[in-house]
Amino acid sequence: MELKFKWKFNIKDLPDMGTLNHEIDGIAKNVTIGRTLFMEKFGVSSEREYKERMMKEKKVMKHSAVGLNSWQAQEEGLKKIYDELTESGSYIDRYGACLDWVMGVPEEHRSKIQPGSGLILKNEDEWARLGQVVPVQPHLGDHIIGSLNSLQNTMLGLNAGVTTIGNISHYYTYEYPGLDMEEYRTIDMVKAIGLMARLSGQGTIIHSNLDDGFGAQFHDLANLVGYAKLERYICEDLLGARVGHCFGNLFNDPMIRIIFNSAMGKINTYHTPGSMIYGNTIDFSYNMPKNYGAVTSYAMADAIGQMICPSGHAITPIPVTEAIRVPAIDEIIDAHNTVDMAIESAKYYKDYVDVQKVEAEADILVACGNIFFERVLNGLDEQNVDITHPGEVLAALKAIGVTQLETCFGVGRKDAEAMRGRIPVRPTSIVKEIDRQQTSIINGIDGLDKQPLKDINVIVAATDVHEFGKEISKTVLQKAGAEVFDLGTNVAIAELGDTVIETESRAVLISTYNGIAYSFGEELVKKFKELGIDIPIVMGGRLNEPMEGSDLPVDVTDRLAAMGINVDNDIDKIVDYLVRVLGL
Repeated sequence: MELKFKWKFNIKDLPDMGTLNHEIDGIAKNVTIGRTLFMEKFGVSSEREYKERMMKEKKVMKHSAVGLNSWQAQEEGLKKIYDELTESGSYIDRYGACLDWVMGVPEEHRSKIQPGSGLILKNEDEWARLGQVVPVQPHLGDHIIGSLNSLQNTMLGLNAGVTTIGNISHYYTYEYPGLDMEEYRTIDMVKAIGLMARLSGQGTIIHSNLDDGFGAQFHDLANLVGYAKLERYICEDLLGARVGHCFGNLFNDPMIRIIFNSAMGKINTYHTPGSMIYGNTIDFSYNMPKNYGAVTSYAMADAIGQMICPSGHAITPIPVTEAIRVPAIDEIIDAHNTVDMAIESAKYYKDYVDVQKVEAEADILVACGNIFFERVLNGLDEQNVDITHPGEVLAALKAIGVTQLETCFGVGRKDAEAMRGRIPVRPTSIVKEIDRQQTSIINGIDGLDKQPLKDINVIVAATDVHEFGKEISKTVLQKAGAEVFDLGTNVAIAELGDTVIETESRAVLISTYNGIAYSFGEELVKKFKELGIDIPIVMGGRLNEPMEGSDLPVDVTDRLAAMGINVDNDIDKIVDYLVRVLGL
């Protein structure tokens, strides 16, 4: 086996765990978990305590992501959500404060990062207010543990009374362009996990959204279960913390959602309540009626899953505008009312679900996941990675990447013609959906068989972890004969410029989802001009960004078009556009 490591630093330079544990012990002595209005209302000392109570009662909990980009707007939004849901007879148990990516950077470096569309907490008073607006328990996931500011943000969150904090999966996939601090990031993350471990007796839970990390890139659900077990190994076995996994963004098969929830329970040694099951966003589009159908479909499955296999996960009502922009408060409220009906109806269906079949499928995923887990650890050990040092394991997994992990250690049957050389034991929803859409799109484009882009070099990349559009565009271009250079997710503008020059590429396609379309496009055009690069730029996905002081992102297609960027946002038109503009 030949593994290629993309090391960003020498892992043998990491401090030994004796030194790190001594530092963590000192930090933990000065951290006190705050009391939120939620804790006061329900008489609990942590979200975990509340969830364990709800699990016994088999009550389905609900969660919403709320991330407006000023604290005043955030506070007003939280009050409106809580008041209107309460008045209508509905409820919300927890909310995720969606922090902007600049919050994941130490304050002295934030001027180097272009703010996105999320919430920016400007001082400790605003941090302290997270749980003091309404009796809904705050959750912190984005840009906390796994970021460049893991420890500081974790301490501030704990002080505010937040006891479920993540998102450790971000370590692998969320980058901060221009800040080469990977060794610091790894050490800081280990300290933050260690701090959560020291306070685990007080109910702290480390959140990991698999679909926001490497999980979004796995092709086999069995390997994904093994990867989740690797995260538990790092946090629980090596550092003593407790982990609650989240999934759902990229699961559009209702039964797979139920089965995977069961599988996650089977590897949950300490029976730690999950954070939330996120809504299926694969099926979301610009068609609002269909989006309502997608909401009720996944919510029904998630409610049934919690009724037959309570795991402590809250259901997440996704507003139907999720695929277009950051949703407005009224749209979040509407989503809750829609999901309430799904929860109400779920009780009529649950007794007719074949639980034995669900458990049998989950057992297959766990058995195969265990093999993947053991293969990876053995492989790391053979590569002189200290598998008892969490920092070394974290950095090594990141340096290897999903493609190699799945190719070298995956459990699917080997097949030279299969993606990654293996036939998945159970394919992920994203693989099945990419296959379906690719087939539909390719069949609908005339002339691909003539390979109109033959011998043309093209670059594809994504500004964030979401690579659905990038993957489909890549396949369409390859079918058209292009040589495609895939720069992956969280691409840096400097890397794009360098790669264009190195590969003599004649076009760049950018997929974006994180509300920075305008600033990214502007910087890209500027960089290309500096380098003397004059080639077509195509951008697709969420072409929006907060502009001129707005709290919500606005459509920026016209502004991007004025820069000369193609904003058709239609994969079907890419090949014809490139043929025309390149004069082929």
